[in-house]
Amino acid sequence: MENIDDGRENLNGFLEEAELQQYFELFREVLKVTKLSQLKFVVTDDLVHIGLSKPEQRRYKKIYSKYFPNPYITKLKKLLSSNRRNDQYSHGPNSQATIELQPFPENNVKVPPKHIISIEDITINKELGMGQFGVVQQGTWTTGNQRLQVAIKCLGHERMTSNSTEFLKEAAVMHSIEHPNIVRLFGVVLHLDSLMLVTELAPLRSLLECLREVSLRPNFPVPNLCEFAEQICDGMTYLENKRLIHRDLAARNILVFSKDRVKISDFGLSRALGVGKDYYQTNYNVNLKLPVAWCAPECILYLRFTSLSDVWAFGVCLWEVFTYGFQPWAAFSGQQILEAIDAPNFQRLERPECCPEAYYNTMLECWSHEPSDRPRFKELGPKLRAIRPEEVQAVVGFQKPRDGRRGSFLEYKTNQIITVLGKENMTKSSMWYGVLAGGACGLFDPNNTKPYSRHDVSCMFH
Repeated sequence: MENIDDGRENLNGFLEEAELQQYFELFREVLKVTKLSQLKFVVTDDLVHIGLSKPEQRRYKKIYSKYFPNPYITKLKKLLSSNRRNDQYSHGPNSQATIELQPFPENNVKVPPKHIISIEDITINKELGMGQFGVVQQGTWTTGNQRLQVAIKCLGHERMTSNSTEFLKEAAVMHSIEHPNIVRLFGVVLHLDSLMLVTELAPLRSLLECLREVSLRPNFPVPNLCEFAEQICDGMTYLENKRLIHRDLAARNILVFSKDRVKISDFGLSRALGVGKDYYQTNYNVNLKLPVAWCAPECILYLRFTSLSDVWAFGVCLWEVFTYGFQPWAAFSGQQILEAIDAPNFQRLERPECCPEAYYNTMLECWSHEPSDRPRFKELGPKLRAIRPEEVQAVVGFQKPRDGRRGSFLEYKTNQIITVLGKENMTKSSMWYGVLAGGACGLFDPNNTKPYSRHDVSCMFH
């Protein structure tokens, strides 16, 4: 016989604790729930059906979570309450790396230490789209006297069983990361019906979307693209130093926070189910889908992911950036891509029109067939800074003749800034090859220009 004084085994005691005792008869007669253990089969629609308001539902779910703790949530609570400075992450069976985190706080947002966020502090405003694990929404997080706009990644109840382990892996990794070029995890909402990651909100969407928007192109001239490349590399160097692998580095997973700041998102997510036409089903695991156009040969053939396979993907990401969002290997199937890049063909993506020659040569190094021949991110960072494209300023303008001659030449006006993409070695002539801020490319005579430095110009106004 049930002990009516034992709230943990008695439905009435449960409802009293939730201040919902007036619904006791409805639970018994309408939902046919006569004992506490049967509450595991009650869903939100049932609560709505018997008349619970949203505040009452929240009280119900809060007490339910106390009586029936989710094992995944318990695991995540332990993760979030642990001392992060003592955490150790290992990659492979025999290697360990102690993570000593150095905070890189954003100057314009004061964020409390990472913690579990109460569902009551989150207001969902609108849906942004579908992510790897479900709906991604824009919302507001109220913390102290701040109201922050945030992105909320939701793992719904119906997908909890299949994806919760991968979701927790992402939470574990993101919780350990603080870097100015990696999307920051503010916290995790632990809720009866779902788990939610609360992260920084990118006001300008993904880099891929921004680059494809023609009206935005003047905001992203080649020097800015080079700066983005350096920032992405800095973030990846940080991950490489922590022995963490992204597995899905691509322009769609780079978020734009301002015209001169980008951040890496969604690292590690390819271990979960991929979505969208960019993904390719392998024969090795029916549940693993790969973004083949960004994958190194060893990823496709052997599912072997390392920081050096991330380097290959970085090269493809740069190709996307300098093409302003073209699809790599467009019209190729996954099998055709593998046949193109693997032995004996060793085919590589062509140099984008707006890509500096030195950058393309670096991309080719990233696409070395043997992983050991590829540069590491820690080597790429200094190299990218060393090959920043030179800029020159026109001292006289140039207009193409109307007879069609010099069709490959660049038209420019006096004082316009030209970014140098290549010199005599590239053009095989005395001409240089350059690009204007609007994206127009062509040959030009370097004798009609003078050196230009953004640093010198900025100093004039300070």
